[in-house]
Amino acid sequence: MRVDVQDLVRHFGSAKAVDGISFSFAAGHICGFVGPNGAGKTTTMRIMATLDEPTAGDISLDGTSLVDHPEVARRHLGFVPDSLPEYADMTVLEYLDFFARAHGLRGAARREQVDRVVEFTGVGGLRERLLKDLSKGMKQRVCLGQALIHDPGVLILDEPAAGLDPRARIELRELLFLLARAGKAVFISSHILA
Repeated sequence: MRVDVQDLVRHFGSAKAVDGISFSFAAGHICGFVGPNGAGKTTTMRIMATLDEPTAGDISLDGTSLVDHPEVARRHLGFVPDSLPEYADMTVLEYLDFFARAHGLRGAARREQVDRVVEFTGVGGLRERLLKDLSKGMKQRVCLGQALIHDPGVLILDEPAAGLDPRARIELRELLFLLARAGKAVFISSHILA
C-alpha cells in the first residue's frame, strides 16, 4: 500500500494550520513526521484518517482519493490519536472487542483477532483491567491494539511516544519495526526534535 499526500491545505478561519504539504510513504516502511507543537502534525493526521476535511489538496491510498472515498480509509487505515482512550470504565478486552465489532468482525473471527492483537501488543495479562487503571504506556499499547483490530495496511500514530518512559519508548519502537517488517505502512508524528 502507498499513501500520497498532495498539496494538503487546512485553514481554520484566517489561520493556516497546514500549508501545501506533500509527501508519500509505503508498505514496509516507517515514515516520521517531526515538528514542534502547533506545526500542523495532528491536523494533517486527522485529515489522513478522514476525521477532518482539507481546505485543499488530496490524500490517496493506492491511487484512490480518501477525500472522495473516506470509506476506503476506514477499511485500510488504523489511527492512534494523540489522546488516550475514551471509555475509561471498559476493560481492555471490552474496549478491543468494541472496536472489533465496530469494524464488522463477528463470532470466532472477532475473538481470534482480539486475541491476536492482545498478544501482539503485550497486554494479555491486562485483559480484565479497566482502562482508567492502566499506565500511560499500557494505554498506548491498547490504543495501538484498537488501530490494528481490523488488520489495516496503513497505521497512523499521532505522538505515540509522548509521555512514555524510555523503556516503553523502546518497546513501542520494536512493535513498530515488527509491523513495518510485516508489510504495514507506518506513519508516526513527534514533536521531540532531539
